[in-house]
Amino acid sequence: MPQSKEQIAAYHKEYYETNKEQLTAYKKEYRKNNKEQIAAYRKEYYETNKEQIAAYNKRWSGNNKEYLAAQHREKKYGISPEDYDTMLKEQDNKCKICLVSFTTLKLQNIHVDHCHTTNQIRGLLCSCCNGGLGFFKDNTETLTNAIVYLEHTHRNENETRTN
Repeated sequence: MPQSKEQIAAYHKEYYETNKEQLTAYKKEYRKNNKEQIAAYRKEYYETNKEQIAAYNKRWSGNNKEYLAAQHREKKYGISPEDYDTMLKEQDNKCKICLVSFTTLKLQNIHVDHCHTTNQIRGLLCSCCNGGLGFFKDNTETLTNAIVYLEHTHRNENETRTN
């Protein structure tokens, strides 16, 4: 019989590896037959340890922002971390519209821009540019009108200053 902690751990690991299929089947059957008790235990544990669980989750989320962002991009847009890194490199790590460097932004202020009609990904944008396109509902005519408006009012401001 094993004596030291290391020997005991090695014994348990070997036992698990040898009996993995039977143990997995047993656990699955146990969970199936004891759903209510397991749910009640989990609920009671959560109620008893609510503050500690919330603190742990907050710490974990804070320490794993990049992982969570990658999971979100993959789930929502189908972009792997490699695809995202390629996009960053192709865009020279800058917003595709205003060219602000993403190194100056927080992770949550870098957005995957996509067409809401086709779901085609167009690029990476800062939150300001992404929001701007969203407010204009990706309508190129409205955006063109906004440019004409800004040019016109800018020209009038300059004429007023020189007079």
